[in-house]
Amino acid sequence: MLFPVSGVETPIFVPPLVAFVISFFTSMGGVSGAFLLLPFQMSVLNFTSPAVSATNFVYNIVAIPSGVYRYLREGRMAWP
Repeated sequence: MLFPVSGVETPIFVPPLVAFVISFFTSMGGVSGAFLLLPFQMSVLNFTSPAVSATNFVYNIVAIPSGVYRYLREGRMAWP
């Protein structure tokens, strides 16, 4: 898979596989995996900082409200 704007070329299965593995383990702890995706994207995939920051922002926008909703649905939210 070639990302023409950034010039990054990677096998098509690597980004989804790594994202799945990271989110599998971090979701057990109830945290967002974006802090682990950023180093992977910059060191392994050689993406530049602006693209990585935007990707992590979108990841957090989706992951955090989903986690809060899950805790609310299961009745595990600790309200004051």
